[in-house]
Amino acid sequence: MAANEISLSDLAEKIGGVLSGDGGVVVRAAASLEEAGPADVSFLANPRYAAQMAETKAAAVIVGKDYDGPGPALIRCEDPYFAYREAMILLHGFRLAPFEGIDARANIDPAATLAGDVAVGAFVTICRGATIGKGTVLYPGVFVGPDARVGEDCVLFPNVTLYDHTVLGDRVTVHAGSSIGQDGFGYATHKGADGVVRHEKIPPAGYVVLEDDVEIGACCAIERAAMGPTVIGAGTKFADLVAIGHGTKMGRHCLMVSQSGIAGSTMVGNYCVFGGQAGVVGHIRIGDGVRVGAQAGVTGDVAPGVELLGSPAIPRVEAGKSYTLISRLPELRSTVKKLLRQVEALQKRLDDLEGGEAGGA
Repeated sequence: MAANEISLSDLAEKIGGVLSGDGGVVVRAAASLEEAGPADVSFLANPRYAAQMAETKAAAVIVGKDYDGPGPALIRCEDPYFAYREAMILLHGFRLAPFEGIDARANIDPAATLAGDVAVGAFVTICRGATIGKGTVLYPGVFVGPDARVGEDCVLFPNVTLYDHTVLGDRVTVHAGSSIGQDGFGYATHKGADGVVRHEKIPPAGYVVLEDDVEIGACCAIERAAMGPTVIGAGTKFADLVAIGHGTKMGRHCLMVSQSGIAGSTMVGNYCVFGGQAGVVGHIRIGDGVRVGAQAGVTGDVAPGVELLGSPAIPRVEAGKSYTLISRLPELRSTVKKLLRQVEALQKRLDDLEGGEAGGA
């Protein structure tokens, strides 16, 4: 993405910061503390990287209001990470589609409806009854199924699949290779008249809804519900390789890290976070603000605000105690073996004493 240029004084004003340094210096890009040069602005939001402030070559660094360490010119902000985000938009902007209009190689059913100012790439398929909102971009290879609805200013990257009746709100982004609305994992295990037990498919009659401002990472899979909708709430963001089971309903502004997954018919509250490879069983309720650690396995209902670790997942405080004991297991094992040897030695002495007394009698 091409970079712009801006003076430090203008940058500080636009991101809501207070500059200490030469406001006339011009920066052209954002970079990490380690890699930044004299035409770059950087940021410090995590104290782990504070040691790099004395050596960074950045023209300026965005920091918190309470920062009092070394560094070049400083732009002090209430929320330095969000201010860095604003600086990235000013300097780099968001990715722009490398094409405009409707490619002649796209396959668009005459009964589909496209609003103005859409961009449709090569080999896109838009089926009968589908609607595409104003300003939406469909990259090459996208498939929009029958009667699917895509809102305004959405971006579907290459080879995204929207099955029939899928609904996307406004400003939804779906990254390459993701599938929205495929059949859920629903089978009835049944022994037939021939005596053979089979898994018989239950045809799903539901659909998927991605509400406004949802972003789905690459190669994610969201199943349609058996009946009614599978819902991903407004503002929720997925990393790559996330799987959502049929009929699950996620709240607003949740975060799911790569390789996490939720089984079917689970209700998830607002502002929940699931770490990498976290897994959730089906048919449970998870309250608002729950945080699930990496590789944790959630097997039952969770009250609001709880932080979970481990598999099966337990509250963080309990998990911390358990992990402390686990780290001491080798030492405890050695201690137990030593005690067993001492007990055996004492038992042998006791048996010898008892034997001697019996012989004297």
